[in-house]
Amino acid sequence: MYRVARRPLSKLVALLPAAEPPPTFEELEHNLSRACLPVSLRQNASGSRIRALLQEPSGVRRFDVEVNATEFLPKYVELARFRGGDFDAALASQFFLSVSCTLGHDVLDSLHAQLRLLAALAPDAVAMLDLNAFHAKTGDWMRDAASACVPPAPTSFFSVHSVFDRGRKGRETWLHTHGLHRMGSIELEIIGVRGREAPALAELINNVARFFIDCGVPLPNSRFHAGNGLPLVWLPWEAALQQVDGSPGGAADRDADHGGERGILFAPAKDSSERLETPRCYVPMIEADPIFYMSSAETERMQRLARERLPSFLALQSRYAKNRKWDFHVKLGLATDGDGDGHTCGGAEHLWFDVHGATAKSVDGTLLNQPFRIASLRQGHRGTFDLRLLTDWAIESPRGRYTPESVLQLERGLTNDRVPARPLLH
Repeated sequence: MYRVARRPLSKLVALLPAAEPPPTFEELEHNLSRACLPVSLRQNASGSRIRALLQEPSGVRRFDVEVNATEFLPKYVELARFRGGDFDAALASQFFLSVSCTLGHDVLDSLHAQLRLLAALAPDAVAMLDLNAFHAKTGDWMRDAASACVPPAPTSFFSVHSVFDRGRKGRETWLHTHGLHRMGSIELEIIGVRGREAPALAELINNVARFFIDCGVPLPNSRFHAGNGLPLVWLPWEAALQQVDGSPGGAADRDADHGGERGILFAPAKDSSERLETPRCYVPMIEADPIFYMSSAETERMQRLARERLPSFLALQSRYAKNRKWDFHVKLGLATDGDGDGHTCGGAEHLWFDVHGATAKSVDGTLLNQPFRIASLRQGHRGTFDLRLLTDWAIESPRGRYTPESVLQLERGLTNDRVPARPLLH
């Protein structure tokens, strides 16, 4: 495995409401006591530094806490895709509170602890900025993620940026990540992407990133597989630019934020054991819904979150089951031929079902996929299945697609729809 150099600090920032003055040390302690987090705060003699110590079964986690003015943060807010009110509230913020740390071996668990501490210290934050990933989340997203017992998806903590040259024919795009280095991975890139190919290749980057986080970074120029029929290699960006026309993404585009440990992804050419080509060749396969490989750790994380937020799914399914504008799907891990009872992630094939009815214990569903390793099932089969097999679920609604990661946003939106407008006072 490739050894990644020393990781940078992870820094998450909460933007405080515009009318809110910077919190005092005593107010921060009060916020922590309200959140019931096992955290103690320590302030140095000059009062210029605050250290937070989080007591957990695995040991003590140490965080640095800072309260300051927001002058240098607008560029991060402008990168966010906030809607009206959220965007205005973030721009109007005058003070921020940040939590910084070096992530531990279990990076998702560390990030979740950092996020929970931030939400406890700044419970009314209007937005959260992730300075490593160069992106922002709403305050509601921060509170939702902090309230769960299970960490958010790895993709919540890195971003894939798309840069294109407006003056170049064909508008080639440079896809590259921010936020992975602190998680023990190299940053990932694909150069020479055509505009319409960007969504599919960004999905490829997301899946490679998850693999690198969980399983380690393979050696450069050594073959690995992101999924069925998706062999890849990576080269350090300096070496890769000797093989490809990197515009945008060439040496002239590399500043301090776009250098360092970055790897450009390639596909091994089918007609040569040595030649490499851009992964653009995989776009049709990715658009056709391929099977990406997923680590057992990520499968377990998804399963735990799906089960934790299953009551939300069941309540919405019961309410909107007869509405044709809504669809409810569950993913079940069914035992493959010769692999036991299927109640664990190992030896299971994960298949999607359209839900006709569900209880807390079972689901009546129709199989949407064609199984590869279960001879007794066919696409279109309808049956009742034990929800102990649940590994994921999804809701298609008039508002869009929602998963265990985002269902609280859907519930909040539906609640707001039912709140009558306040009458105007004359």
